Amino acid sequence: MTEMNSVMNTVNGSYDGSAWIGLYDDVNSWRWSLGNTELAFNSWKTECQYKFCVCLNYLNWSEAQRYCREHHTDLVSIRNETENERIDLYSNLINVWIGLYRTRSWSDQSNSTFSNWRSGEPNNAGDSEYCTAVSFSDAGEWTDENCDYQLPFICYNVSPLASSRQYHFISVNKSWSEAQTYCRQNYTDLATIDNMTEMNSVMNTVNGSYNGSAWIGLYDDVNSWRWSLDDDDFYQEGEREFRNWFHEPNNYVGDELCVLLDYNGNWADFSCDSSQSFLCYDGRANTSQNYVLVLEGKTWHEAQRHCREFYTDLAIVRNETEHQQILDVTLFSGYNMYIWIGLYRNRLWSDQSSSTFTYWLPETSYVYPQPDNGLYVTGLHGSQHCTTVSLQSFGQWTDESCFERLPFFCYGGESICLYNDIKNIR
Repeated sequence: MTEMNSVMNTVNGSYDGSAWIGLYDDVNSWRWSLGNTELAFNSWKTECQYKFCVCLNYLNWSEAQRYCREHHTDLVSIRNETENERIDLYSNLINVWIGLYRTRSWSDQSNSTFSNWRSGEPNNAGDSEYCTAVSFSDAGEWTDENCDYQLPFICYNVSPLASSRQYHFISVNKSWSEAQTYCRQNYTDLATIDNMTEMNSVMNTVNGSYNGSAWIGLYDDVNSWRWSLDDDDFYQEGEREFRNWFHEPNNYVGDELCVLLDYNGNWADFSCDSSQSFLCYDGRANTSQNYVLVLEGKTWHEAQRHCREFYTDLAIVRNETEHQQILDVTLFSGYNMYIWIGLYRNRLWSDQSSSTFTYWLPETSYVYPQPDNGLYVTGLHGSQHCTTVSLQSFGQWTDESCFERLPFFCYGGESICLYNDIKNIR
């Protein structure tokens, strides 16, 4: 109270409203009274049916997304009418968050184009409604809402207890593309791997009979660049393809999947995990400046989140005019280093799934870190674009030349025991 009185005295009667102090509510900081015990268990009111879990705690959209990613898989994506009907199981609620948000992308980056908007929605009332809710008072139709509203929400859950894929080890040496053709003709595709449970399943198909390297479906499409702002309304014909590379991209160390702009306006690919300043694009109505320079070091994905929260997205560059506008902003600020823009790419799976799971071989005293795009291999630098499982390295992954001839893993068929069946058996 002595300090509280000191706080009051600093105002000296000159102000009688509210003022911030440093206390804030970290909603994920729960801990037990016994201070040396980690919070390994909590009992939030969550109900799961099929692969969907509804959480009855009221959170804003970003908090709900974070909760789903920590405790399940992500906020729910709805890909078709069947899944939308399953959501109706929770029709006793009024509104709940789902994974669709500004730029009409799904939280888990899936490419579903299904929608179920209520008539007149989305309407972006007040120029602030960027997240999506299911309105059960309107037969499950969708509305756009202010992302800061506190609502229940629905997660989806890819259970780690069971894999939906059956893997097959093919002990025949083929190039990556030949292996892809074989898998598509005889099974479903080259192996896609979503989690460590599936990674262990891949390993078990070999059963100790082979300890070399074998192809899986992940490959590095060096031409798959796209903009973070993935909204067709922002682009005219040809504008998505504008580039200003300077002796780039070269994917020099094998993991350069994001793009920096230098003080001369040249573009270069770089590791997304590097901490850099960044440029946001502000496409909201009545804005006085379309490009905003943020002189704060963040990774590319952190920068993307910042720009989406406070503006529209990381900077898009659709033509030479906009490129010059960006240079005017950066030169006027006197900034002469590198900044993130919104261009990026991903490694792709042969079956075009959106899995982001990786299991790269880390650096040790004996080996270089993977992927490296052949950086340390004489004659192969810049030519290792396909991925193998290294059985001699506990299944960890390496990038190799796609023309090398190796055995490979296919997947095909559905497993008999689904997650709910396992729960019931137990």
